[in-house]
Amino acid sequence: MVFDEVVAVYLSAKNQVKGKAERDRFCLMHLTPFFSGRPVEDLKRADVRRYVAQRLAQGVKLVTVHRELCLFCAAVNFCNVELKLALPNPASRLGFPCSEHRVRWITQQEAARLIQEAERYASRPHLAAFIRLALNTGCRKGELLNLEWSRVYPDHRQFLLEARHTKARRRRTVPLNDAALDALRHMQAWQQGRGLISPWVFGYDEGKRIMSFKTAWTAALRRAKIENFRIHDLRHTFASWLVMQGESIYVVKDLLGHASVTQTERYAHLAPDQGRGAVQRLPLF
Repeated sequence: MVFDEVVAVYLSAKNQVKGKAERDRFCLMHLTPFFSGRPVEDLKRADVRRYVAQRLAQGVKLVTVHRELCLFCAAVNFCNVELKLALPNPASRLGFPCSEHRVRWITQQEAARLIQEAERYASRPHLAAFIRLALNTGCRKGELLNLEWSRVYPDHRQFLLEARHTKARRRRTVPLNDAALDALRHMQAWQQGRGLISPWVFGYDEGKRIMSFKTAWTAALRRAKIENFRIHDLRHTFASWLVMQGESIYVVKDLLGHASVTQTERYAHLAPDQGRGAVQRLPLF
């Protein structure tokens, strides 16, 4: 099988959420010109390393190249298992050096300023409500923008994410504090005030919902004078605030929906005082 066939088999069988499908298409846009038409069994690790060198020479970060090759590797593994093949996998275990995960968070004062600027000049409350929900639940952008009213239970102070809604493909219940509930009530009141019947929390017209906040988000950041801050960093901020307030890393893991505590450990350095306090409680000899 050639590279194109292997990837096509993998992607056609894969049940993808929108964001993941877009990432895969972006990866393929770079993989295909280099590997297209080449039989996988003829590819060597040296070929893959040449691809890595080419991408790095283009100024691409190593983490991006690693993501691209993960798609290639997963496609080969899938075909070997599902089609009972024995294709060599030149993209597996290349030994990339580990890079630290990005942890960018903002202060509560900056968050308040961002919400204020998101509301300024806005004809709809969606961005400000989204920021409030993200900061108070730690949910991913897709988990919130796809949220339906039928999965919101204000009396129980929670909403439900089914496995198909989460990156980890695991069902998760998201607890809601007063600020999150207030954001949801604000969205509901806005829709009711316009006679809008929408299945989505972030619906804005009949049968339509918000898909992204690119322009409004950039403008709000600029007015709030916050730099180098992405929408996903709202999730990092949620986790960082909890850890800095002394919350257990295991509680944060469950709230974020991480499959492993290893993913959550990126925030551990934000709670150095916990370690100092712990050793002070040891008996003295």
